[in-house]
Amino acid sequence: MTANFPIETEVCVVGGGPAGSSIARRLALLGHDVCLIEQATFPRPHIGESLPPSIIRVFELLGVRSLIEAADFLRSNQARVRWSSTENSWQSHPGESGFQVDRGRFDQLLLEAAKEVGVRVLQPARVSRPQRQGQYQWLVPVRSGDRHYTIKTRFLVDATGKHSPLSEKKQRYSAATLALYGYWKNISFHGAESRVEAGANEWFWGASLPNGTFNAAVFLDKQRYAQIGGDRQKFYEDILAKTTLFPDCLQGKLETPVQLCDASSYFTTDPIGLDFIRVGEAALSIDPLSSQGVQVAMMSAFTGSIAVHTILTQPDSTDAAIAFYRDRQRETVDRNQKTAAQFYAEQDIYPATSFWQSRAHKPAIQNLTEWQLNTSLFNLNSRIQLSPAAKLMLAPVIQGNLIEKVKALHHPGLERPVAYLENVAIASFLDELVAGKTILELRQQWSKKQSLPIFWEWLQGS
Repeated sequence: MTANFPIETEVCVVGGGPAGSSIARRLALLGHDVCLIEQATFPRPHIGESLPPSIIRVFELLGVRSLIEAADFLRSNQARVRWSSTENSWQSHPGESGFQVDRGRFDQLLLEAAKEVGVRVLQPARVSRPQRQGQYQWLVPVRSGDRHYTIKTRFLVDATGKHSPLSEKKQRYSAATLALYGYWKNISFHGAESRVEAGANEWFWGASLPNGTFNAAVFLDKQRYAQIGGDRQKFYEDILAKTTLFPDCLQGKLETPVQLCDASSYFTTDPIGLDFIRVGEAALSIDPLSSQGVQVAMMSAFTGSIAVHTILTQPDSTDAAIAFYRDRQRETVDRNQKTAAQFYAEQDIYPATSFWQSRAHKPAIQNLTEWQLNTSLFNLNSRIQLSPAAKLMLAPVIQGNLIEKVKALHHPGLERPVAYLENVAIASFLDELVAGKTILELRQQWSKKQSLPIFWEWLQGS
C-alpha cells in the first residue's frame, strides 16, 4: 500500500506558470505559508513569447524587473505591420523596449523567484480534484512520482491555465478562434521586432526568439479549420506562402510539428470566493492581437494577491476584496473586447468577410468639442457644482497591501470609481463642493488642506 504524506499550508497554488508563480511569490512575501504544485517539468515550451513594453510596470509591482532584465532576452520597440494598408509599415513604441522571451526559461525564472522567498514547490506533480472539508478548508490530492500527498489548505488558488480542470463556468466573449503555429530555423529574418499581417480570412503574427528560432502563427476561425480535412502542416505552409511578411519561413526548416491551440477570448463567471481565487488564464483569456496575455495574467496575480491577503488577514473586509477582484476582472474583459474590436475594424486591405465582421466594430466617434469649449470658459469667478450624475459612494480600493472601502467618485463616464488624484483622497474635497460656490472660493477653502494640481488645471481649463 502506497503511503500518503500529509502537507499543511495556508495557501495552495495549483499551476506554476507566470500567474501561479507570481501570486505564490507575492503571498509568501506578505507572510503567508504557500505551497505550489506544477504538473510539468521546467523548462517547458509554451507559446506567448512577445511581451509589450507596458509589462515592465507589472514586473516592478511583482518585484521581478531586475531578474527578467538580467536574463538578456531579446528587446525591441518595433513591429513590422501590414494591416490598414498594403504598404508594410514600421510601428515604434516610445520609451522602454518590450521583450521576446523563451517562455520555457521565462516561466522557470518566475518559479525560481517564488522558491527563493519560501514557496514550497511540488514538481512534477499531478493534482486530483480538490475537495472542501468543512468551512475554509480544502483537501488537495497530489501525486508526484510514486508518492501521494494530501495537502490541507485554507485557501486554494487556481492557476492551471486556459484549460483549467478546476473550473467549468466559462463564457466565451469572442468569435471562436484557433492558432496554428510552428518554429522555424535558418530563415532570413533578423532582429527582435515582431511581425503582424492581415490575411483575407485570418491574421498572422511572428517573432524571433532568443534561441534563434522564429515563431510564425496564423489565427483563423475554428469552424474553418474543422473544414480543411487535410494535412495540418500543408495547410499551414500553403497559407504562409500567400503572405507578404512570412513567405521566407518556407526557405528555412520547420523545427517542430505544426501545433494547434485555442485562441478564443473568455472569462470565468466565478473568479473568486471566500476560500478560492482564479488567476491568469484560469480566470480569463484575452485576444492575442494585443500581445498582452502574459501581462494580464501577471497583473491578475498582483491584484489577486492583495485580495487573498485581505481575506486571510482582515475577514471584515472580505466582501470588499471579492468585489474589488471581480471588478478588475470585468474591466479587463471590457477593455480588451473594445480595444481588440477597434483593431480588427482598422483592417483595410481585404473585404469585410465574416472573419473580420465577427471580430470588429466601428467605434462611436465622441464629440468632445462642446465640453472642451465649456472648460475654456472657466475662470476663477465661475460658479460650479457637482454633476447630478456624479455620486460619492464607498468603493473597494487598494490601500497598501490590503483592500478597503473608501469614498470614491462614481460617474457613468468613468471606467471605474476614482478615490485618489495624485495620491490625494478627493472625497474630502468634493464633500465640500456646495452648489453655487466660485472656483476662487473653493480654491481658497481647499488650499487650507493641501494642493491638488491636476484638479486646478482642469478647473481652469489649462
